[in-house]
Amino acid sequence: MPMNSYLKAITALGGGSLHPGGFSWTLGILRNFTIAQDEVILDLGCGSGRTACHLAKTYRAHVFALDNSETMLSKAKSRALQEGAEVHFVLGDMLDLPFKDNIADLVIIESVLIFLPVRAALQECFRVLKKKGYLVCVEMFANGSLPENEREELKSVCGLNQIPSYQEWLNYFQSTGFTFVKTLQNKFPGALESLKELFNPDPCWFRPKEQVFLDPASLSVLIKYKRLMMRNKKHLGFGTFILIKE
Repeated sequence: MPMNSYLKAITALGGGSLHPGGFSWTLGILRNFTIAQDEVILDLGCGSGRTACHLAKTYRAHVFALDNSETMLSKAKSRALQEGAEVHFVLGDMLDLPFKDNIADLVIIESVLIFLPVRAALQECFRVLKKKGYLVCVEMFANGSLPENEREELKSVCGLNQIPSYQEWLNYFQSTGFTFVKTLQNKFPGALESLKELFNPDPCWFRPKEQVFLDPASLSVLIKYKRLMMRNKKHLGFGTFILIKE
């Protein structure tokens, strides 16, 4: 699947935790689990590898991190080298995962499904998970109050086919065969919540070696995105979904 201009921009930006809630939210989610060293974890749409490297260093589990961007995987491999994390990086497509059936104990997806045909991606997640394996997702949703013109502009800027509501996300998971363990509706973090990220600074902040600043096209896309999010913050949120394959 070709990369749209928004994804190209965040790839160039190279941040470690660009999903809603940031890395501090990821750490909070992981407190729900006891992870053993012999478990297999898949981080799908791993980006620059921050979550994958944390999992590998903290739990010593078998971590496989997949992304469809060679550029992102290159950044992720550099991070793993710098952090001393043993992660297996895989170039691949979430709609056709290069993993055997029933192999994973835990699958983690942070702000990736919204860019994909959701049911097809979830069917692949269901396939690769072991029985009693867990799926963790963090994804943006839109309330019905989001004005239609703003919805269409956000879809255009981010290259999205849809912005599901919270209930629509629940329907996707249920229709794919997952059982709910824990689900949360979350507001986008304000200034106070964002301060939590200061306590979890990213040790590896990647930027292109050949330039200090983003190229004009990427910068323009990110500025448009930021303005849209600020303007429509009250109409948007993000869901945290913990599910099990029974």
